[in-house]
Order: sequence, then C-alpha cells, then structure tokens
Amino acid sequence: MKGNKKSSSKLWRAVVTFIAVLAMANVFGCSGGGGGGGGAPAGITYTGVTTQALIDENNAYDIAVEAVTADKTTSSLNVLGAVEQKTTSQQNFLVFDISQNLQNVIYKIEANINTLYIGAIQSDSDTITGICGGNFTYNLSVNDVSGDFNGTISFNNYCEEGINISGNVSVSGNINVNTSEISYLGMTFNNIQAKDGQESIGMNGSLDFYMGYPSWQMIMSLVIKDNIRNETFKYQNVKYNYTEYSNYTQFTFTGRFYHEEYGYVEMTTLSPFTIYDYWPTTGTALAEGQNGTKAKLTIIDSSSFLVEADTDGDGSFDDYNSGPILWSSML
Repeated sequence: MKGNKKSSSKLWRAVVTFIAVLAMANVFGCSGGGGGGGGAPAGITYTGVTTQALIDENNAYDIAVEAVTADKTTSSLNVLGAVEQKTTSQQNFLVFDISQNLQNVIYKIEANINTLYIGAIQSDSDTITGICGGNFTYNLSVNDVSGDFNGTISFNNYCEEGINISGNVSVSGNINVNTSEISYLGMTFNNIQAKDGQESIGMNGSLDFYMGYPSWQMIMSLVIKDNIRNETFKYQNVKYNYTEYSNYTQFTFTGRFYHEEYGYVEMTTLSPFTIYDYWPTTGTALAEGQNGTKAKLTIIDSSSFLVEADTDGDGSFDDYNSGPILWSSML
C-alpha cells in the first residue's frame, strides 16, 4: 500500500496528543497559572524510607489515603490523585476517573487509525506548539504488518491550561491490524518536570496500558518528587484492572506504595471500587505493613469513607477508627 502522509500525520498527532494529555493529567488534576515553582533536579530517585512501614494509630490515615488516592495529605500539591475540578460543585480524585479519560482519548486515536493507508513502515516527526507557550517534538514510526509502533517525544516547556512540562517520553505500542484498535501502549518517563503556578514536580518511571473492552489494565511504576517540599513517593508495579459497564466503572488494584516518611506497604482491594459519576460509591482497600499491621479504607457512600487499622497484628481492625470522612474535606 502507498503511504498517505496527510492521514499518517493525523494519526501521529492523535497519538502524541494522547501522550501529552496523559502525561499532564497524571501530573495535575486541576489547572492554574503557568510558570513558577522549584528548579528541576538532575535526576529523580526515591529518597524516603525503604523498609516496610509499621502501621500505628498516628500514621494509619495518611498511609491508607495516600496509598489509595496518591493524594499528598500533608501537601497542597496533589499528583496522580489530584482533584479534578468539575463544572459542578462536585470534584473527583483523578485516579478514580482515569478510565473514562483514557478511554475517550484512545477512542479518538482509533477513529483516526481507521482512515489510514500506510506503507509497511511509516515514520513521521513534527513540532507542536503549546497553547500558552513552548512546544514538543515527536519522532515516531509504525509497522503496518505487525502493528508495532515506537518513538520519542521531547517536551520543551510545553504549556497547556497553565501547566508547563519539560522532559522526554519514550513510547511504544501495538495496533491490532485487523480491528485498527490499540491493544497496548507503553510510556517511559525520563525526568519529566511539570509546573503549575508555585507547584512543581518531577517524575520518572513507566505507565503501561493493555487495552480491551469492557476490561483493560494499567500498570504503574513511578517515582514522583515534590520539588518544593523536596519529598518523594513511589509506586512499584501497581496494577489497576478496570471494567466498564453501561453507566459505571469498577476497578481493583494491587502493588507496592512507598511513603516518604513511613516506608512501603503492600496494597490490594478487598472489594472493587465502583464509580458512577464522581466519588466512588463502594470499595475497600487494604494496606499491609510489617508485623501484621494493616490499614483499611472503606467507602461508606458517594460522600464519605472510613479508615480503620489493626496496629497490633491480631487480625482485628479495632485499634484505630477515623470515623466518617467527607471526600469534600480533602479538597
């Protein structure tokens, strides 16, 4: 087949736009003024406690909430779990809403793929200017026999909605040549730096997406640094499994979370989290520390949740109880 440059560029712009949107969506859930913030470090490594956390009544709440939502409860800078401003008074943790965001963008990419006529190997590169400044440059190639694609993206103070992002992303994936749907997309972040007003973070690591319908999976291994507070936290091989239904989404997760001050916990879901519109309505997550200590976060309803802890390792969650916590109190 002969290559169609116009259609191919359309695909690559869609793929690159997806990566740009995803990178920034995972950095900030709500927008603000551009510029400002701390300086970019030469590299990003986890600098916190590396031993397994001992969960007690003083840290159970922080560990449970931060492990589940990726929300830095002691910082104004929220990262993967940052609240995303809605048009209504309701808000949501981005980690709970990520499936809809990703699926919508991927569907747009797939719509563009359906119009492609490309040769056995097609390459493309371009520089895209940000709405509020900066740019990013991409170099990508695809093989229409295997469906594999790969490439690189370099962000140069690229600005969208007041968020400035710099750094490099390596991308690879696979398009099902029979269905023209993306089956796999992987991204590796190399010292990505993002600023929003006076907030600044850096990020190293990878995100892998195994797409399907109604179920798909995201695997996250990231080190994230708050450049202002000089704090880091880490997600190691955390697997999110999503299932889409007609009017709601369910997801479960497993993996290891490292808290800067307390160390790591093993995370798992005891019952799936269910999302209809904004806040989760059901779900229970468990964070396991050393000596059998545990913290448990349970969704009460769409407005509140509860944190309980077993701090003596006897199997009973009777050593700490937060009482009902309103999601809105964390905004």
